[in-house]
Amino acid sequence: MGFSFPFYTQQDKNMIKYFSEVRSVTKKKDIEVKVEEVKKDIKGKNYTVNQLSIGKKVIGEILTMGEKNYEAFLGKEDLGAYKSLDLAVEAVLLQHNLHD
Repeated sequence: MGFSFPFYTQQDKNMIKYFSEVRSVTKKKDIEVKVEEVKKDIKGKNYTVNQLSIGKKVIGEILTMGEKNYEAFLGKEDLGAYKSLDLAVEAVLLQHNLHD
């Protein structure tokens, strides 16, 4: 027994069927994101910077400002301050996926 869409036209039903078929065809890929810790001198101060890269392309950087203070960057765009490295990494990945 199938679902009934009483308020949808036949064209709407065909469109819904099309989108569900397209969605089932797309595949999810696991993408390896490498996090590399480097030291950088910024305005005369030495900081720990975590660089996020996919393949050879650096997609973002996370600047360690203190024990619970991380500043995330996507290119030259400042994504804000975060209380943990995990949250900062997540923010960079989310913004990268939106722009990519």
